[in-house]
Amino acid sequence: MFQIADLYLLAPELSLALLAMTVMLVDLFVKRLIVTVTVALVGLIIPMGFAISQVFLVGPLVANHTLPGIHAFFGMFVVDQYAMFFEIVFLMIAAVMILSSYSYVGKYVKAGGEFYALMLFSVTGMMFLASTSELLTIYISFELTSIPLYVMAGLLRTGERSAEAAVKFVLLGAMSSAILLYGFALLYGLTGTTDLTGIATSIKNGVQNGNALVLIASVLILAGFGFKISAVPFHMWAPDIYEGAPTAATAFFSVGSKAAGFAAMLRVFITGGLGQVNLTSLITIISIIAVLTMTLGNFVAAVQTNVKRMMAYSSIAQAGYIIMGFAASVSGQNSDASSAVLFFILVYVITNLGAFAGIIALANATGGEKIEDFRGLAKRAPLLSAGTALCLLSLAGVPPTAGFVSKLFIFTAVWGQGLYWLVVIALINTVVSLVYYGRIVKAMYFDAPLKEDHLTTSMGLSSSITLASAALIVITFAAQVVLLIANPAANSLLAFLPGR
Repeated sequence: MFQIADLYLLAPELSLALLAMTVMLVDLFVKRLIVTVTVALVGLIIPMGFAISQVFLVGPLVANHTLPGIHAFFGMFVVDQYAMFFEIVFLMIAAVMILSSYSYVGKYVKAGGEFYALMLFSVTGMMFLASTSELLTIYISFELTSIPLYVMAGLLRTGERSAEAAVKFVLLGAMSSAILLYGFALLYGLTGTTDLTGIATSIKNGVQNGNALVLIASVLILAGFGFKISAVPFHMWAPDIYEGAPTAATAFFSVGSKAAGFAAMLRVFITGGLGQVNLTSLITIISIIAVLTMTLGNFVAAVQTNVKRMMAYSSIAQAGYIIMGFAASVSGQNSDASSAVLFFILVYVITNLGAFAGIIALANATGGEKIEDFRGLAKRAPLLSAGTALCLLSLAGVPPTAGFVSKLFIFTAVWGQGLYWLVVIALINTVVSLVYYGRIVKAMYFDAPLKEDHLTTSMGLSSSITLASAALIVITFAAQVVLLIANPAANSLLAFLPGR
């Protein structure tokens, strides 16, 4: 039943939605982007404050096993350490994106105020995706996350590519939404409930191994979320939309959308107990998707000339590595693989935000989006180049960067589940990724500059790149500490399973 205390548990999401509406009102009456951006950035302190307070007030109850998690709104909303982990990640994404995109949005985006309001509404949906334990609520959160993204893709001032990207995004998004809903409908028809814990209990007690309906529902759910995380063969939207959308929107798609998709997918499959039957078939399907995703992403990225298309295929490849960890998470009966996945997602988010801050800075200064536009950038903007290079090398997994540590953790977890062939393929793909990440670093440091001038970057962009670089350095030296923080979040996924 509903209680007033439930509103406190909902406070981060509720305050963020109110902030988005406030941003819209401010933009309506005050036609200055700097004021709108300031309200959005400063206003994030409120949901972040609520999220951090829950870590200290609710977190100990969960950590001490007093409660596996605190449910609200008739059990549809859950506040556990997993939800709190992703709430902070999503709010961090929002803060860095607002900070790094201000100058770009003012220069290239049609409606700056609406851009930030849409971003905040989408982040609200992402936070709900990580915090819901009921299928219909997950679906509504999925739509709240997606619909603002469709509009953001079409907000570029110049060119028809942005409008084309938005139309493609809407059409393919509607298809993925229908597929996901059909998978949920099959689960409901089979178990008679939309609650994930009830589904897990029903599958354990009443579904025989070999029942094809659970496997079909799982595949349909994988396909629905596969669009959100740009997994092969559901990746076709990513390259065109990354290239056609405003660069700031592309950066947001690459981290927010992917992290939200994995947050929901992990909860549905692990808390929903979909691996309790037909496990071998399910792991085989997930592993094949992982191989196709990382291989296509890396090999096609290696031949791109547009840096945004290259980063699109790079994000596809990174999704492949996370899907490997997801396969190990579903396969295993402990939280080690899930902890490695959460650690990888955190590092990927920070690294990609830093890399895109460098791309946005270059687009601001020169309007260029080609890899050749990075030539000699180290001489024109030394600090920008250093931060961007660190993020790109981390994405490639070059030792001793945080990206290397995150890959090491996830490869070790997958190896521990006996998926040796998957690790070997991933290692080969990691070597391939050095080609295209290294090409940009080589262009920045070893090629002659296009112009003999000095590029200046805005305070917001400089701060974003500095924060991302500093965070990567800290994580590199404190990886075990960060993994220990991720471990309780991963454990909370398993807490509601029957028999635990």
